[in-house]
Amino acid sequence: MKLTDVQTQAVEYIGSPTLVVAGAGSGKTRTLTSKIAYLIEKGYTPERILAITFTNKAADEMKSRLLLLTGFTANRFPWVRTYHSACFQLLKRHCTRIGYQNPIQVFASYQQEKVIKDIVVNKLQFDKKFVPSVLNQISNAKNSANPEGYFTAIPTVGAIRLGEVYQLYEQALKNQNAVDFDNILLLARNLLRDFPDIREKYQTYFQYILCDEYQDTNDLNEEITRLLVNNGNLFVVGDDWQSIYSFRMSNVRHFLSFEKTYPNAKIFHLEQNFRSANHIVTIANQLISNNRHKMDKNCFSTIDGGTIQLKEFYSDKDEASWVTRQVNKFILDGIPPGKIAILFRTRFCSLAFEQCLRSMNIRYRMQGGQSFFERREILDLHGYLSASVFPKDDISFERILNIPRRGIGQKMIEKLYTNRNTGESLQEATRRAVHQKMLSPKITQEIHGVLQLLDQIRTLQPNIAIETVINAVNFMDHVKTYAKNDEMDFISRQENIDQLIYAASEKNSIEEYMEDAVLIREDKADDEEKQKQKGVILSTIHAAKGLEYTVVFVVACEENLFPHWKTLDTEESLEEERRLMYVSMTRSERHLFLTSAQIRKGQYDQYRSRFLDEIETAIKATQPKTKTKKKARA
Repeated sequence: MKLTDVQTQAVEYIGSPTLVVAGAGSGKTRTLTSKIAYLIEKGYTPERILAITFTNKAADEMKSRLLLLTGFTANRFPWVRTYHSACFQLLKRHCTRIGYQNPIQVFASYQQEKVIKDIVVNKLQFDKKFVPSVLNQISNAKNSANPEGYFTAIPTVGAIRLGEVYQLYEQALKNQNAVDFDNILLLARNLLRDFPDIREKYQTYFQYILCDEYQDTNDLNEEITRLLVNNGNLFVVGDDWQSIYSFRMSNVRHFLSFEKTYPNAKIFHLEQNFRSANHIVTIANQLISNNRHKMDKNCFSTIDGGTIQLKEFYSDKDEASWVTRQVNKFILDGIPPGKIAILFRTRFCSLAFEQCLRSMNIRYRMQGGQSFFERREILDLHGYLSASVFPKDDISFERILNIPRRGIGQKMIEKLYTNRNTGESLQEATRRAVHQKMLSPKITQEIHGVLQLLDQIRTLQPNIAIETVINAVNFMDHVKTYAKNDEMDFISRQENIDQLIYAASEKNSIEEYMEDAVLIREDKADDEEKQKQKGVILSTIHAAKGLEYTVVFVVACEENLFPHWKTLDTEESLEEERRLMYVSMTRSERHLFLTSAQIRKGQYDQYRSRFLDEIETAIKATQPKTKTKKKARA
């Protein structure tokens, strides 16, 4: 598709930092990739262009478009990456400056949780119920770019001193030569901030920096970007109207204050929506106009039509029944199930809809469910790969010692931990115990087999390594033990393993594969045709951002649910909830329904959302006024 005039202006402008304020469906990715292609035409080197975004899916899409636009191969764009992936490249190259060694390991979520649990429960003697909250606060502290300051403001969870846990946690990571997901950014920032030679090296190397979804940057993202920019060659794209991730520490103020940060900045507005029909765009504009803190723009669409309908129901069961009947009608009219979405603010709201969809035999999929890499069979196989190349990874080694069961219980593992010398990992201590014959003959034989297998796979291609483990330990028999005697569950897990082997076959080494796997924090979507047929989409609005559907039902629109009761304390929080409603509305291409119920979860007198009142007012304002005829005089 040809660029619009304003897209062309943004693409061809070079001379100062540039902010592209891109409304929903306005072609921001096309503009961003066209900008990179234009820079290459003007003599910039593709290998020296840094283009960063937040999700692997977005980075992959950006790279795919660049290959089509330029005709280059993928290896010409080594720095089209997510923030975490780009920063990890920097961290790997310079980690010895801050006391790490290569290869450096990135802990997965379950490994982080295990370390924190050990500190909170075993070392500090607190209940394990505090572990999720402590993990969340430590993550927030790192993403604030100032952990010490964060812990000054929020010093405790219950009676647990967060600063103390943080220090113990960071030392535990360092002892295992590992970082967690948030450390990648924090340590990369430290390298750029504290080592002028490293900072100047990358400022000189990157000829241009481009950033997608800039409204979602947190303080750490923004600081890293500033530390890398040289000569004002910065191009950022985003939409403050779609800033909905403050719970992940994103800070929309970076977007709104771009001109203050970069006083000579140039601003472009992309206002044409190519996705949604005009009526939907117009009403969404009216809704967001109720926010005070925003960049003004006048979004429009040249697509005629679009329907918006507000419906109120007595109960959530009535609501779900009606929505399901409408879904069935659209499917019978030929709209693919995967182009129909039921969106909600809070996940518990899905239950009534799942029950109704099942009762009518309508297939559905829950968007943003369990990550592929968090499934049990994948974690087990990854444990073998990780223990083979990261000998200090105590968590992975402990996991695989008894997978499949070998009679190595928790007491034996505790004995191995106790046997460690200072600075020795669990695997190193175990190898010494086997060599010195400190264990029973049966246990020695079992552990010796595990160690031999780890040594055998260490230098293999990652897919061959996985297949070797599966065969050596009869892994599929092990999977059957937790597939609940359910044939379909077993087949599903088997398909997951097949997919894992395929993904691993695309990498040259276990280290490279494990790095790629742990940096993926969302599942890659199926191709579009498969997606359409797999079923109606049920999703939280947060998980649906960036996606589009022909028909959208935004359900459970009641006060204290949407807007959520936790967000009613401040104007800033309420405005983010309104942005969330805006995002939900602009997922729809043609048909939009917003519903509420008086009874939900058995609780009566639920009041419909204030946002529905605002939307209804906007709809009435767009309707033509009819003139009443005066009665003729007798």
